[in-house]
Amino acid sequence: MLNDISRIKYISLISGIASLILGIYVIANPVAIAKGMGLLFCIVVLIEGISQILNYMGDKSESRSIWRLFEGIFSIIIAICFMLGGTSYISLGLMFIFGIWLIVNSLLRLLMSTRLLKYERNIGQRLVFISIIELILGIIIALNPKFMAASILLFVAIALFAQAIVGIFRFFRLNRLERKMR
Repeated sequence: MLNDISRIKYISLISGIASLILGIYVIANPVAIAKGMGLLFCIVVLIEGISQILNYMGDKSESRSIWRLFEGIFSIIIAICFMLGGTSYISLGLMFIFGIWLIVNSLLRLLMSTRLLKYERNIGQRLVFISIIELILGIIIALNPKFMAASILLFVAIALFAQAIVGIFRFFRLNRLERKMR
């Protein structure tokens, strides 16, 4: 039992210190973090585009929506443009392009949802609601991309600092528990 506590406390300390270092790194190197997020964004958008095209192909011919196909093609084009542009291109325009992508996708989903309202009213209404929220977020991000990028990095850093505090305090708590058990 004592050996388990000793191992756990050091793992907590290492985790806390690593989170603290990573939090400091995020604040000190926002461009590097934006580049990493840009690559992740490219992968997510590419997968989304492929998924939309596969969904389009998998739908029955009477329920196929051309908007789903357009959304998939548009997402793949955006992902490829980012990948070909290189990491500096990704970090410079990521938030703005992400906002535009959200706007276009939300408009395409709104068009698709109006068709869906005829067949599945409940699902269509939810899709309209989600599309409107996505449209609003896209507009906010496109109009103020620097603020959004800074905000995201700030939230990541705060989360890492919170994790660091928890890990380091857990170390001291387990250290006290270990001493009491001896």
